[in-house]
Amino acid sequence: MSTNIVRSIFTSATVYTGILGLLLNYVEVYLPNFLTRSYCYGKFSINIDQPIVAKTEVPKRWFKHFYIFAAPASSYVLYLIICKYLWEYDTPKYVIWILDMLLGSFRQPLVSPECTFVAGLLLSLHCWKRLYETHYVSIFSDKMINISHYMIGFFHYVGTLVSVIGESEGFFEGLGGYFSWERITYLQLICAIIFILSSYAQLKTNFILSNLRKNKDGKINSSVYKIPHGGAFEYVSGALQITEIIIYVTLSIILWQSSTFHYVTIWVIVNQVSTAAMTHKWYIQTFKNYPKSRKIILPYIF
Repeated sequence: MSTNIVRSIFTSATVYTGILGLLLNYVEVYLPNFLTRSYCYGKFSINIDQPIVAKTEVPKRWFKHFYIFAAPASSYVLYLIICKYLWEYDTPKYVIWILDMLLGSFRQPLVSPECTFVAGLLLSLHCWKRLYETHYVSIFSDKMINISHYMIGFFHYVGTLVSVIGESEGFFEGLGGYFSWERITYLQLICAIIFILSSYAQLKTNFILSNLRKNKDGKINSSVYKIPHGGAFEYVSGALQITEIIIYVTLSIILWQSSTFHYVTIWVIVNQVSTAAMTHKWYIQTFKNYPKSRKIILPYIF
């Protein structure tokens, strides 16, 4: 197959999310209810009855499933990277077949082994941290999400993991890859530090949000929404979204040679900015005392 399926799907998702996100933020009242209900979820969801759309919804807490899949899958990808570059094993043929199918049989070895190793290690750590967050930190409401969100969530991690190794030296039939610790650059290390700090900030942000749904006795009320304070919330409404963007931008810098991974990053940026804008709008409409100094996603700017 010559079509890069991963690139095509992320491009389509980016265009769809970008256009619909703009419409929802600026002309939502003119959109059909079924479209609004299909796209919006959580605190943005609408209660207008749409029987057909309702049948395509699943619980929001199913977000946990993404990381039940992504954490071990990312570890397996890291294992493949270690096997290839550090232990010099051959990549299984079924892995080559999957990469050819999703990225196209004409994919090229563009990314160095060192970039692939650093990105694979960071992504695996992040996925396991997200598994911990969604199971032991985050408190999900009883709201529903459209199954399209659920499906794109799984494809996001499939596409991300495939993009990390799919254009890397060594993950081609009959082609090896030479790894050297000495070729890991200061730029990669700086990006790794920023990645880890942003991932940690994301964890702290989730603790802030979960504590809002607990009373003084520690009892949980998943239906409560309050104004978050502390951390990045002192500057922006989209505290979670800005950390996610930083995480993928640093990965993109590490994998700068790739021709596919940057489509993942662009999708993340568009999706997270759209979500942050909706979050900011919702907070302003819901709480009259919402801090006016807070921006959407960039402190002091936007």
